[in-house]
Amino acid sequence: MATRVRDITREGAAVFAVSNDTPEVQRRLAEELKLTFPLLSDRRMNVISAYGMKADGMDMADMAYVVIDRTGRIRSRQIDRRFGENVE
Repeated sequence: MATRVRDITREGAAVFAVSNDTPEVQRRLAEELKLTFPLLSDRRMNVISAYGMKADGMDMADMAYVVIDRTGRIRSRQIDRRFGENVE
């Protein structure tokens, strides 16, 4: 995953993750996984819901990605419950 993040940022894009976890949980996860991009806490799931990433029947986000261009237009969006396996 680190290689993909470097490739994406070299192209001028930003990478970040959004979840409804607390900032403390996210901090521990970032340390454990040695993440090099920010984790954003959306406790009320406003952003998660706005991008259609809320898991059906659950109070959590689906594993997914959204590519948004500089004008704010969504260029790609995919829910991938096996995200960790498919990210490379």
